[in-house]
Amino acid sequence: MRLRHLAVIASLLCFTSASENNATALLLEVQALIEAAPNGIFATLAHDLASTGSSPDINARVVSPKPVAPVKDSSGISVVYIDTNRFSRKFQEIHDAISKWGMARANLLHYDVDGVGYVAMRGNASICSAAEAKEVWWEEGWRPFYPEGPGTSNYAVIRFEPDWLEISSAGRFNISSGRSDWLPVSLRRAASTWHVEVAPNAPPAPPVPPPAPAKGEWRCSVCQYIYDPQKDGGGVPFEELPSNWTCPVCFAPKSAYKKELLADGSERWLHEHWV
Repeated sequence: MRLRHLAVIASLLCFTSASENNATALLLEVQALIEAAPNGIFATLAHDLASTGSSPDINARVVSPKPVAPVKDSSGISVVYIDTNRFSRKFQEIHDAISKWGMARANLLHYDVDGVGYVAMRGNASICSAAEAKEVWWEEGWRPFYPEGPGTSNYAVIRFEPDWLEISSAGRFNISSGRSDWLPVSLRRAASTWHVEVAPNAPPAPPVPPPAPAKGEWRCSVCQYIYDPQKDGGGVPFEELPSNWTCPVCFAPKSAYKKELLADGSERWLHEHWV
């Protein structure tokens, strides 16, 4: 499954030079990261605050959401389903928040240990109707807890609809903002479509390799003879000649040669006049 996502991501990267700012490409990477780290941490407003309006507090727990539907475009990852029990604390907290404020804000975090990254989503949580719960998700392995299957009275499914997400993946997708303000790569959902809110900076350009050393020439300024490594030194570069080497034409010593930078940027060694 992950290889399929990587292949789709690769095709998108080839399709547009601005792929890092493309919401669909980022959503595919979000989906692949969630598949690599399927368990998440789901946080809701604490029951006491939702019911009494006391000081702010939150509760969090580990959940195993239903795998999200395959991403096809920037409208993907519109809903995440989380199974629960009607006696659970999160069920009651969502119910109370909706009763008090008309909505229940929540957060879902997937931490990808191996990929050194995470996906964090925030949005609205609600409780699916009994009919929707039966339709959207049921695993036969849960039957020991719900003897009557999805029709068990205390079986429930949370419908989490994210409207904001952020992603960081240093090891799996090399997604990091690279921004001086440390803002994470983020997307906001509006009108059923995800839009890039904080884009990753483009990766730094590779360093320009230093120019290759100029071939250069080594010319005797007395007799104007140009040193030929193959003919005069058996392939040995001028710098590696022994100190007692002499010009093969006028017998000037090696120490009389000086390197010269020519107008075209190349270098050569000149033999200075000596007595």
